[in-house]
Amino acid sequence: MSAKYVDLPYLKRQDTTYLARLWSPPPRTEIKAVLVDVHGGAWCDHDRTAGYFYDQQLAMAGFAVVAIDFRCGPEFHHPAASIDINAAVQWARFQAELLDAGSKEIVTIGSSSGGHLALLAALRPHDQEASGTELWIDGGWVSQNSVDGRVPAVGVFWAPVDPLARYFYARSLDNELGRRLTENSTAYFQSAEAMHDASIARIVSEEPVENLPIVWFAQAGKDENVPAALIETLRRYYQSVEGSFSVENYQESGHGFAHSDSEDSRRFIKDLVSWLNGVFEE
Repeated sequence: MSAKYVDLPYLKRQDTTYLARLWSPPPRTEIKAVLVDVHGGAWCDHDRTAGYFYDQQLAMAGFAVVAIDFRCGPEFHHPAASIDINAAVQWARFQAELLDAGSKEIVTIGSSSGGHLALLAALRPHDQEASGTELWIDGGWVSQNSVDGRVPAVGVFWAPVDPLARYFYARSLDNELGRRLTENSTAYFQSAEAMHDASIARIVSEEPVENLPIVWFAQAGKDENVPAALIETLRRYYQSVEGSFSVENYQESGHGFAHSDSEDSRRFIKDLVSWLNGVFEE
């Protein structure tokens, strides 16, 4: 028996419906908890299918996984994506009740820019648009008076946690990768001010944070997309405000390595599941 998935509507903005891919553990497997997976793509690319490899593995380990579509660049701009992630967390709580998950707490995970967005949403869990939010609940669209995106923990994978610093790094690369990262950063954030606003280290050091989640960071040792200095800076700032921030370094692997099978990918899944089990046992 293997994990299965189904695509469901979860969020509506004006006339646009956004889908979630709900991965379920094999039949007769106790569901430990529900995770929300935020895809990467330099804030502009990919969709809910991007995390297929590890979402399936997490479901096999007993977690239901909600992999979401959300508003991305170039059509939409900061903070649209992180607002949608908070709505997804609220929707996932309904799923946890329906699935009778062992824990009703929701944990977010995210790859690359998705890791940045998941952490950004967790630090600003009540961001919401005046037009309101409609979630698909019990077979119909239900307007939400408020959105609660609080989570106890975030799994962050090879993420550009300081968009402005990564933008300047990307501009220094004289290659196609640098051009793509530069263009996508500009397309989603629109300005240096918005990139700076979304810096996780800046937020934890300058803003009052109501909910400081536990962070587990998977670092790719040969990451050409995300300089190691960004991760070390955030770790230092996070721990300076008494936040829990642990880093697991996969030294022989490059950016996005866990999207396909490899020795490090298998170790990554084992480490991630072990960390998640610890979070939900606390």
